[in-house]
Amino acid sequence: MPKHQTIFIFILVLISLSFTACYEEEKKVESSKILLTGKPSETHYNLAQEHLLQGEYQEALTAHFKQLEEDLKYYEDDSLEIALSYNDIGFVYTELKDYDKALVYYKKTMTIDNLRLDINSTERATTYFNVASVYAELKNYDEAIGYYQKAFNIDKQVLKVYDEEQLLYYEALAEMYEKASKMKDSLEYRKKALAFQEHGYGKED
Repeated sequence: MPKHQTIFIFILVLISLSFTACYEEEKKVESSKILLTGKPSETHYNLAQEHLLQGEYQEALTAHFKQLEEDLKYYEDDSLEIALSYNDIGFVYTELKDYDKALVYYKKTMTIDNLRLDINSTERATTYFNVASVYAELKNYDEAIGYYQKAFNIDKQVLKVYDEEQLLYYEALAEMYEKASKMKDSLEYRKKALAFQEHGYGKED
């Protein structure tokens, strides 16, 4: 290979390495967020709760987004505090019946839960239950069943044998299996729900 071609290729390699180094440094700067110390004000959260009590869901949503903006000044993007903010937003979208957006924010919560919480954390079960409920509203019954099962598999480890929360799972799963045209599975959970009710309230005459 001629000497001038070798030099040209060498220069191109150096330029390429230089651009790569600059890009990596830029990514580091972007990812190194400077956080404020202390705790964020909860003014917007409290305002959101007041709006929820009044059934003012759009106003509550606006307040929750403002609280999220405030929280992000103090907490890492993947912190449990931010997960709670996402969960609050998901809840309000559910109340507004905007289920696609609710699912987006519940799944943001789930992503952080999976990163930060123990595999059998009841907080993870709550998020799974919320996701399942939204899938049920979207008539995606197979997904709803899957997430209800995930939630139940965690919760049943801490629930008492005849805790009423178990009945909630039995009835939800029975309904989802029925809507998914899986009648055998639906019947199985109907029987479990009936056995639970008979134990708690006695057999009906």
